[in-house]
Amino acid sequence: MSKRFLESCGYTVKSNLGEGMFGKVMNAYSTGLKRRVAIKVIDKKKVEATYLERFLSREMEIIRSLNHPNIVKTLDIVESHQSKVYVVMELCVKGDVLKHINVKGALPEHSGCRLFTQLCEAVQYLHNIDLAHRDLKCENLLLDKHCNLKVCDFGFSKRLTYTHGKVVLSETFCGTSSYAAPEILQSFPYNPKVSDVWSMGVVLYMMLYASMPYDATNIRRMVEIQILHIINFPNIPSVSWEAKDLIRSILHPVVEQRNTIQNMLQSPWMLLGGKTAMKPPTPKATSGQEGPPNKKDKEDGKLSKDNSEQGEEPSTSVQRH
Repeated sequence: MSKRFLESCGYTVKSNLGEGMFGKVMNAYSTGLKRRVAIKVIDKKKVEATYLERFLSREMEIIRSLNHPNIVKTLDIVESHQSKVYVVMELCVKGDVLKHINVKGALPEHSGCRLFTQLCEAVQYLHNIDLAHRDLKCENLLLDKHCNLKVCDFGFSKRLTYTHGKVVLSETFCGTSSYAAPEILQSFPYNPKVSDVWSMGVVLYMMLYASMPYDATNIRRMVEIQILHIINFPNIPSVSWEAKDLIRSILHPVVEQRNTIQNMLQSPWMLLGGKTAMKPPTPKATSGQEGPPNKKDKEDGKLSKDNSEQGEEPSTSVQRH
């Protein structure tokens, strides 16, 4: 039994924290570390063979190597004789960002900016060591007791390789549809770093509006809207033009024109800490819908392949391949 085995390893299970795609997460106390921890339990008998062969060992290797204040720290990995893997992690007592938004509503801009800055720093760290997360979403961003953001769940993550100085494009179409970049949803080979940035833009929109920027019930229609660079900004809550301008630059369908993390950190909104001090320079930054910026953008983002039939209800996650 899991609890008995964990007790023999020095962990006393207190309660269940939740269940994910490949196992449950428990709240426990470590007698060795003298602190509360979270333990993710992965039952290898119950997960897909593809996940075991291609993802699990890679995830275990990656999470052992990570060391950043805004990434959940892995403290121990234990495997039992019953084919279960126990990943012991630091406990983030305030849960994930999605639950926080569902309870509190849209975040004030200064709070959203603080958390988004921490997300930028975490992902920048990953990209600097040639790692891509590939499943950034509010559910995979946890909050500790001080409300600091911590990136978790590296099940889709990948170490990047280069040929002639260029990133080898990925053809593994994984992640969560509503957060996935249009190039992924169109099944184009993609740069995982650039696609991570798109997901960050969706997270920022969710933080400030407590809703998603696109309706994912019809993937084909959603992609058509994305490649036209149409983003709807509701009037309520009121969000500054600096924040909207940043979101527009991140959710750009043309990968060459999509913002970079370094530039995001230097944007007016982030430099001001989410506080606004200037009036919008042009009418284009007012709330409402923004249409395609120019003809070239529209042509560059032409939809060539659909990931779902029109009217089909897609699953929440893109399959791992």
